[in-house]
Formats: sequence, structure tokens, C-alpha cells
Amino acid sequence: MISIFDYSDYRKYLEDYYTEKKTENTAFSYQSLARKAGFNNRGFAYNIVKGKKNLSPANCHRISEAIRHNKYEADYFETLVAFNQAQDVKEKKRCFEKLCQIKSRGKGFSKTQIVNKNQYEYYSRWYHSAIRSILGMYRFKNDYKWLARMVTPSITVKQAKKSVELLRELGMIIKQKNGAYSLADTSITTGKEVIGLAIQNFHGECADLAKNAIHTVSKNNRNVTGLTLGISKASYDRICDEIARFQEEIMEIANSDEEADRVYQLNFHMFPMSKSDNERKGTI
Repeated sequence: MISIFDYSDYRKYLEDYYTEKKTENTAFSYQSLARKAGFNNRGFAYNIVKGKKNLSPANCHRISEAIRHNKYEADYFETLVAFNQAQDVKEKKRCFEKLCQIKSRGKGFSKTQIVNKNQYEYYSRWYHSAIRSILGMYRFKNDYKWLARMVTPSITVKQAKKSVELLRELGMIIKQKNGAYSLADTSITTGKEVIGLAIQNFHGECADLAKNAIHTVSKNNRNVTGLTLGISKASYDRICDEIARFQEEIMEIANSDEEADRVYQLNFHMFPMSKSDNERKGTI
């Protein structure tokens, strides 16, 4: 039986709910769900699942009642809808935090839910990846005061300890028998909605760090450059491809460096500073 708490996309949840009910009763249909929720439009539920329409708070409540959600499920579903449909990053973050609170008030986090929350945390904060790289370069044995000072800008001892615990829970580092940590060749993935929000937070934090570095890091230890370009969409796509290729070359250089002793953050920022002619004319 599917659980709403395992989903970060309400449309996917409704699609899986439909599939489960259809398996139990071949007569069940999207029309059945729409009718049960009191909608006259027979294709309403189908259009919602396929992303052709959004759910208003009132209609969200009607769908939730039709599915017979309990209090926690209904609260989670309605918040999930708001999370998926939010356009503002701050609103998305607020909704995500509420989703986690709802699950903790219910029957508790399942293993899947804990992993998703940890993945979000990893991608949300800039210093987790920095600490992972530090642990790969230095022999670390629970000296969290040292670890907190090694990160620039420095973080608290509590943050350093929680970061190491997070990396262990995600399987990204391994504690050896001698107490030292080593890196695990592990990649992590999560729902596209959650990962999208987390990466937005991460890039926002890194942009703030880059701005701060201009004033706090000596020129010998930083490289800050910029270009203002007048280009077409085709040239934009070509430049993005070149950046991706260049990133691969940089990773090869970093991976082959046997004398690494410092963590750097390399950001690529490319964004519009003017409207296109079609945008100006209002045709897009």
C-alpha cells in the first residue's frame, strides 16, 4: 500500500494511487476519483495528474477527502501541493520544512523519509561538501574543533559534528577501525522537487560566499573574473556545453592531484542582464 509520506511530488502520488486502485478494481478510473471528489468535469483528476492543471487549496481538500486521508495525511498532501506549485524559493523551503514537521508528528520517519531529509540537508548547505573534501585530504579522528576551523568561513563545532554524522548516514564517508574517516565512492539522489530546491539553496549560499571572498580573501588565493556578452540563444547553448566540457577537465585535474591540501569552490554564473526582443514585445 502506497504512503503519501514517501512522496515529494503530489502528481506522482496521485498517479500511483490511481494505479493501485485500478489494480484492486478494474472499474476504477480518474473519472471515478473526480466524481467522488464532487467535480463535474470528468477529466479534472486526469488533467491534474498529467500537469495540465494545478490544484487550488479548496480542490486539494476535496481530493484529500475523496482519498480518505487521515489528519496527518491530509495536512501533508495539502502542504505537498503547495510545495510543488510554489514559484518562490522561500515559499518552497517553508513548505518543505513543514512537510518534515508533519511526518515527525505522525508515525515518525521511515528509512526512506530519513534518507530524503538527509539528502536535502546535504545539498542545501555549502559546508557539507567542503567537509567531505577535507576528510579526504587529512587524517581526521573526531577533532571537531580543528575541523570547524579548517572550513572557510569557519563554522561552529556543533555544525562540524552534525556534518560528519550526516555524511556517515548518507554513506559518503566510512569510519575505520582506527577511528579515522575515509571517503566512500558514493553518489546520492532524491526526488527532483527536493533536489531542485536544495540545489537552489546551495548555489545561493555559494554565490554569497563568492561575494564575501572578494573582500576577505587575498588576490593570490582567489580568481574572480567576469564577462558581459551580447549573444544569441544558440551561442548561449554552445557556451553552456563548453562550460560542461571545461568542468570535466577541471575534475580530472583535481582527481589526479596527490598533493591536495585545500578545498576550493569553483562557481560558474551565467544569467541574463537584459530582455530578449521577443520578451520585450511580450511574445514569450
